[in-house]
Amino acid sequence: MTRQEAKNELREIKMMDSRIRSIELEIERIEAVATKMTPSYDPNKTMNGYHNKIEEALIKKEEYRKRLAKWLVRQLDYKNRCLNKIEMIEPGSLQQFLIYYYFDSMTMEQIAERIDRTPRWTYELFCSALDEYAKISENF
Repeated sequence: MTRQEAKNELREIKMMDSRIRSIELEIERIEAVATKMTPSYDPNKTMNGYHNKIEEALIKKEEYRKRLAKWLVRQLDYKNRCLNKIEMIEPGSLQQFLIYYYFDSMTMEQIAERIDRTPRWTYELFCSALDEYAKISENF
């Protein structure tokens, strides 16, 4: 496995996080729309249209909740598989770079600040961590 392939494999973690967040936002949006639905009082009109819209919103919300649950299970499984590989990286200090970047969503600048190194030095260590991850992935 090349460094780029390792990077692509780990990047999927961030993509899953993004998908999950978008589903969560859609659930929040549906809840907001549903709570704003109020019937207008007109004794000559029936409430069926109103109830149908609420029912549709609840059904849609439940569909998104099921989708969210599936993504959370996929994400957990994927993260565990990646972490198993990361835990094999030697020296152990390189592991933290991948965890900070892919699991904690830190930028290179934030990582550099945290470890008290220059961004350039941090990037070089990050590349070394990716190379080690790629080597381990070949044997995994």
